[in-house]
Amino acid sequence: MNAKTPLALAAAALMLCATTACNRNQDAAGGTNNPPAATTDTAANDATNAGTTATGTPTATPPADTGAAATATPPSQQEALAMLNLVNDHEVKAAEQAKSKKVTGDVAAYADMMKAEHGKNMTATKALLDKNGGAPADNAAMTDMKAKGEAEMQQLAALDGEAYAKAYIDAMVAGHQDALTKLDTMLIPAATDAAIKQHLQTTRDAVQKHLDRAKEIQGKLGGSAG
Repeated sequence: MNAKTPLALAAAALMLCATTACNRNQDAAGGTNNPPAATTDTAANDATNAGTTATGTPTATPPADTGAAATATPPSQQEALAMLNLVNDHEVKAAEQAKSKKVTGDVAAYADMMKAEHGKNMTATKALLDKNGGAPADNAAMTDMKAKGEAEMQQLAALDGEAYAKAYIDAMVAGHQDALTKLDTMLIPAATDAAIKQHLQTTRDAVQKHLDRAKEIQGKLGGSAG
């Protein structure tokens, strides 16, 4: 056997050990055998989840969706009655305008019903207000209701004939639907007195009847009955 062979094998073994140790040192120091660093996208995603940008700048938190209900302050019992009388007053005035426009048939009969029934309800509502301290000062909701009512009357006033009749009934459908929503979500829940709560509930039943009838007429006139 060649005498140099054991020496060559020993040298090769030492070189292998040295290479392995070097690799272990590189691993410990974060060398090429370590897992690759996070990509920019991964880092950005992780930063976003943590509430910061990749550069450490805090991210903006999206505003919570609180909904429309959170913007309205619940009315007092007196304000609920006052808001109901704004509805009554508007319906009476709209009916008077409709009659002045010479509407006929079902539309004329509907206007007569609005004037009579909302007029009667307005008198009963005012009596309850007087009995329980009188009408309060306008709140934001009342001011908004008045402005919308006046705008609607002005729009209707510019029309005549069939166009007016259709627009009036469309307004009655939308207005009575809105009144139902207000009664259910704001006015009836505000009542603390049993007599006032009963009055508001009875009013709701009448408003539903008015809405149903307006939809029937709307369908006959070629509008949507939905």
